[in-house]
Amino acid sequence: MNRMPELRKMLARWGAISSEARVRTEQVLLVQDNLSVALLGAWVSGLIVTFTLWSFAPRDFALIWLGWLTLACSLGLVWAMGWRLPRVTSTDAARTPSAWRVTGVMGIVGALWGLWAWQTLATAGERLLSEQVLIVALSVSGMSAGGMAFTSAFFPAAAAFLCGLLLPTTVAAFRAEGEVAQNLSQGAFTLLLVMLFFSRTICIRLRNGIELQFKNAQLLDQLAEESRQANLAREQAEEANRAKTHFLAAASHDLRQPLHAMGLFVEALSRSDLSSEQAQVLKHLRSASDSSSEMLGTLLDYSRLEAGAVKVKPKPFALHNLLAELETEFGIQADAQDLFYRSRETTLAAYADPTLVDLVLRNLISNALRYTRGGGVLVACRKRGMSVAVQVWDTGLGIAPNEQQAIFKEFHQLGNPERDRQKGLGLGLAIVQRLCKAMQAPLHLRSVPGRGSMFELILPIYQGILQSDVAAAPAASWNGLRVLVIDDEAPVRQGMQSLLGSWGCECRSFESAQEALDSISGLPDDQLPQVLISDYRLRNNLTGAQAIEQIRVALVARDVLPKLPAIIITGDTAPERIREAQATDALLLHKPVSAAALAKALSAALG
Repeated sequence: MNRMPELRKMLARWGAISSEARVRTEQVLLVQDNLSVALLGAWVSGLIVTFTLWSFAPRDFALIWLGWLTLACSLGLVWAMGWRLPRVTSTDAARTPSAWRVTGVMGIVGALWGLWAWQTLATAGERLLSEQVLIVALSVSGMSAGGMAFTSAFFPAAAAFLCGLLLPTTVAAFRAEGEVAQNLSQGAFTLLLVMLFFSRTICIRLRNGIELQFKNAQLLDQLAEESRQANLAREQAEEANRAKTHFLAAASHDLRQPLHAMGLFVEALSRSDLSSEQAQVLKHLRSASDSSSEMLGTLLDYSRLEAGAVKVKPKPFALHNLLAELETEFGIQADAQDLFYRSRETTLAAYADPTLVDLVLRNLISNALRYTRGGGVLVACRKRGMSVAVQVWDTGLGIAPNEQQAIFKEFHQLGNPERDRQKGLGLGLAIVQRLCKAMQAPLHLRSVPGRGSMFELILPIYQGILQSDVAAAPAASWNGLRVLVIDDEAPVRQGMQSLLGSWGCECRSFESAQEALDSISGLPDDQLPQVLISDYRLRNNLTGAQAIEQIRVALVARDVLPKLPAIIITGDTAPERIREAQATDALLLHKPVSAAALAKALSAALG
């Protein structure tokens, strides 16, 4: 029977009680569990031998002996079946009342059987017959074997029973006359020694087994506690990670609002007539705005990865076009730093998500230029069997071996103890690693401190024929394009009006969707808006998606446009907000929005 659950409950209940006390108490419990069967067997055997020796032994002694045996077994049965082992309070379980009761009951029963053997042998005298010797020998040996089997778990109880049974038998047989009696005396004493030896051996083995069970129970409890602590630590880490993500989303949203408005004003200002001094100030302003936008863009990328809003959409694409676009963009930055930037021509194509690959390479190249003081950056592709390796080489500071794993942690930066934000936030490589895991694209790093580094992105190769991209439609003229803007921030509305006005658009801006609806209701059909640009978060807990739906319903009721083209601009990077906005059919832009991104979105919205 498996006692492990009971053992574990006992361990929890006893607390600091010594292991010695626990083991001995478990031994007592094993004897107590078998005591009822042992006592019942002793009484039935006594009943049988009483009637078997009825003609040999004095009948008055036989009846008195059987009565005492019945009383002892009955009291023992009542105690064994009805009483419970009290809680151990001593470090020595053998001295507890329960241990002494078990030992006492077995000693009394054994002594009664020893008294029966003594009386049977003593009253026979010279008339000791072989039948009597045989009955005594069989009874004593049978009782000894049964008692040892039931009480060996606790040696004091077994010793009390065996000594109470066999010592009187040995002495009584020794005092009797005849060779048969002497043989019985020697056999009884030898049996006593053998039974004590085997009882002790069985007790030791059972004790070792009980100790092993307790150790297993303690190990299981320890493992359960360690598992609970590990689960608690994991939950705390996940909660901290969720709090960090929420903080990043909230912070980036709050900062995007003024940066978005500033970008619109800067773009509108650049189209004005400025003096050389004003143009220089505008240049510095644009640089600061671009730097802030870059950092917030990094935060947005990280928040989207945390939100699980990045979906991998693999398709075949030519690597040459991607590398050419990157060289055009980053070549200007390299020239400004007096560095060279080269990308080798390639005819290789990959089967992956081109948008995510572009984001990975942008982060790697930007990081390489940031930490390179002399020399430059090389981007190249190499065929590796059924894969293509896209490599970004630099001649920068290099990365020490003990830092090559740490650089992929969030906010970890090398050589930036003063936390200069012009060197980024330390999220670029963390984003790269997450994107590579999402695409299941291995990323390797080789670096030598003082000589430079090489990051290698492994992508599945595509060896089929690529379809030529559809030629881009000619740029549309936006002179007179009627644009409706809804935003609850006055600086943003003013900046949007200035920028769209410089493009020749007719811009109407409103603080709320209701104001826009009221304005539309009084306009003739030829002055209704042709495209709608709305912020995502509006007043009265209204979202941009809801505002777009209200405007569309009003226009459809006038049978003007089946569905008004719309753009949602948001600075909210919370995971649920990103997924909700992406579920609409409006185009989604994230603040701060550059003029080029807005122009591209307008072209796409207008078809």
